[in-house]
Amino acid sequence: MSELSPNAPLARRIAEQFAQAGLQVTVESADGSLLLSGIVESEEAREAALDIVGQAVPGARIDDQIEVESVLPTDVDDFAGDEPTAEMAETRADIADQIEPDFTDQPGLFDPIEASGAESSNPEDPAESGEVYTPPTDPVLSTNIHGEARVLNGFDSGEPLEVEPSASDNRPGDEALADAVRRQLAEDSATTDLNIVVAVRNGVAHLRGRVSDLDDADNAESVAARVPGIRDVVEELEVANV
Repeated sequence: MSELSPNAPLARRIAEQFAQAGLQVTVESADGSLLLSGIVESEEAREAALDIVGQAVPGARIDDQIEVESVLPTDVDDFAGDEPTAEMAETRADIADQIEPDFTDQPGLFDPIEASGAESSNPEDPAESGEVYTPPTDPVLSTNIHGEARVLNGFDSGEPLEVEPSASDNRPGDEALADAVRRQLAEDSATTDLNIVVAVRNGVAHLRGRVSDLDDADNAESVAARVPGIRDVVEELEVANV
């Protein structure tokens, strides 16, 4: 049994001295040295524990594993920092000099956030940029593979749908036309939810599948007919409510 085991007189004497000093520290004998462990409130308390063991066992090797507890200040005054280094404006004129010019040039505005300009929170006037903003007229919403919402179509851009021409006769090929019809059906809000199989033969689009009502069938036929290069649409859809 080590001389510093819990039953040894020396261990009891050191433990009593720790208790009298209000130290929550334990001492053990390990590998020929004295291992001190515990948590104390200050660096001074840690030094006191080391002194107690050093006096009880002079010349012993001490493995100091005592942790000093971090204590936050309890008084709000203890949180006070140094004097501020930033220069504060002293007059209204000084404050006005620090406001961006875009704000001072607009009478009737009292909040710089409401003023237009580089630091404005409001959108700038589209007329100033010379660009005409075209909002979505019939937006079709979908989700990508990550589940994020995106707008498929519905922007009235006026740009015609382009179909890849065939290499043989420089006219739109049937497969390219079928892809264009599928894309139009997916991007139009009236047909985006319809499950329709599209096949094109010699420029004639064949629509197959099952729809809820006649309106869905008519919409699908109308959307497919809009694709450039489609000569005719054969609607072979099965209507559920008929």
